[in-house]
Amino acid sequence: METENMQPADMDLTGDFSVSSHLVQQTVMSGGAEQQMMQIYLRVRPFSKEELSANEDQDCVVIEDGQTVSLNAPKGSANMKSSEKGVGLSIHKFTFSKVFGPQTTQGELFEDTVKSQVFDFLEGKNALIFSYGVTNAGKTFTIQGTLKDPGILPRVLVATFHYMGGHQYKEMDLKPYLRNGAQCLDPDQVKQERTAKMAILASVREEGDHQRTRNSSEPLITSDSCLSSFSSSNNLTVFSGSPAEASSDQFALWVAFFEIYNECVYDLLQPTLSKKRSSLRMCDDGAGNAYVKDLRWINIQNLSEANKLLQFGNKNRSAAATKMNQSSSRSHGIFTMKLLKIEGKTLKRISEFSLCDLAGSERCNKTKTFGERLKEAGNINNSLLILGKCINFLRNNQTDRMKVGYIPFRESKLTKLFQAFFCGKGMASMIVNINQCASTYDETLHVMKFSAVAKQVVQVIQDKHVVSPAPCLVGRDGKPLLRDGVIDNRVLESYLSEDELLDEEDEGDMSLLPQNELLNTIENLRTKLLAERKKNLVQEMEIRKEMGDAMLQQLLESEELRIREIEELKESHAEKLENTFELYRDAIKEHAYQCAMNNLEDNYVPLDEFTAEQEKAE
Repeated sequence: METENMQPADMDLTGDFSVSSHLVQQTVMSGGAEQQMMQIYLRVRPFSKEELSANEDQDCVVIEDGQTVSLNAPKGSANMKSSEKGVGLSIHKFTFSKVFGPQTTQGELFEDTVKSQVFDFLEGKNALIFSYGVTNAGKTFTIQGTLKDPGILPRVLVATFHYMGGHQYKEMDLKPYLRNGAQCLDPDQVKQERTAKMAILASVREEGDHQRTRNSSEPLITSDSCLSSFSSSNNLTVFSGSPAEASSDQFALWVAFFEIYNECVYDLLQPTLSKKRSSLRMCDDGAGNAYVKDLRWINIQNLSEANKLLQFGNKNRSAAATKMNQSSSRSHGIFTMKLLKIEGKTLKRISEFSLCDLAGSERCNKTKTFGERLKEAGNINNSLLILGKCINFLRNNQTDRMKVGYIPFRESKLTKLFQAFFCGKGMASMIVNINQCASTYDETLHVMKFSAVAKQVVQVIQDKHVVSPAPCLVGRDGKPLLRDGVIDNRVLESYLSEDELLDEEDEGDMSLLPQNELLNTIENLRTKLLAERKKNLVQEMEIRKEMGDAMLQQLLESEELRIREIEELKESHAEKLENTFELYRDAIKEHAYQCAMNNLEDNYVPLDEFTAEQEKAE
């Protein structure tokens, strides 16, 4: 909600930017779905010593209560200049689900924001949390934290491992597949998964040993206790009712870590053999859910392995120094966990928890970016702009049902990936990070207005049992193995009828054989025929799949060719335009020179005449 500084204090200030508190946000719909306002939390970063010495503390951000904060435009800001001209307001007021001041600890933030979503994740629901704000606002610190003060992500891992207790599924033969499915792995594939995992853990261990020899005072995490010790010292309340006490269910936790950099997806858990990394492709699973193809999923058994994967991924993440942040994230980092609940050898459910550390929005004239940094900033701002457009369209469609507009989810890989969460297949919430610096007031105001629009979006959470009665389980060849949640060994047999199995026209003369041998022969022939038909059917399905993949690859190659041709055409036109500009500039220079020479000739006076006139005047 925005207010002017000339308004009386007792005036009702609830308006465009105001939202109701979370006590009245959640209602249950009759169709088995849950309707809830999107949870938006605000965290205010404290000042650093350098900012205080630079006179950045001008009371720009004032926390009024646990849900309301007001912004006062400082002198020299674009907002203050506009308000002095009578355009816009100099004081703005915003309401959030909860406001966390500069003194808020990481543990308090986790308890009041993420803990409920972690519980839903452990109970089989999908959740998404993303941090949003300008650069140097503390987003990465909120998500990951530091060694001594862990953030949301390490605390989620601690809670998850505590919940699983001793009921971890030690085998690695069930792996996430596509967006909402799982894949059965054969022994060779399991061995490959273990080898890839051990290679990453070994590389982190070698690097840690090397750093420890260089700087023995620097701490290094190598055991579970290093990450779990803060659960008691920081008042981390773990969840009661571990499944070990109630049932014989087992759990497998798989994680993936990737980034979206310059609108390209890169796997952060993939060892880089060269400077140029290979980007991954984003595909559709056929049910409208986007997923990253060939993304590496790793099964983790303890907190030490999770920490090493985080170290490995953060080392590969794109970061650079700008004027406003010495270690600015230049990409959107996404850490995704998938929890598989297994009963015996049967997969019961899959839940997903994603934490997205968005790159900070920035103004290039303040961050002093140029060259490659300027290109990164453009892509960052563009993806955040599309995210804002999607949220704005969602809000408008829910406000005016008569004018339902197109939501541009597919214009950016970030929004395309998380489209399912905004469309009712999970709970999404946002942690807005801001600083209190007067120099970044205009950018902070823009972030606050964006979050105010997001706060008005209503999420219709569909019941997961209605949406997906059973997870999709596939074999090593990618073909479904489940029917109504149970493995069906007669899937292929259902394609073959009894008339197809036996051809009555092909009867041989078997009258010389005894009756028992005749029956055995017929049964053997029946078995062979069934096996042969199964084999032919599988071959046909594989051939069809290969042909479809080849056709798709051909279409993609032709599309890439057209894109390259368009880019070459653009470059050609740009070059021709530049040449035209050069011709016009040369012509203008020549014309200006001729005019100057003409004027010089018209006003030219010989030296003798000038001397004579001067003497005459004297």
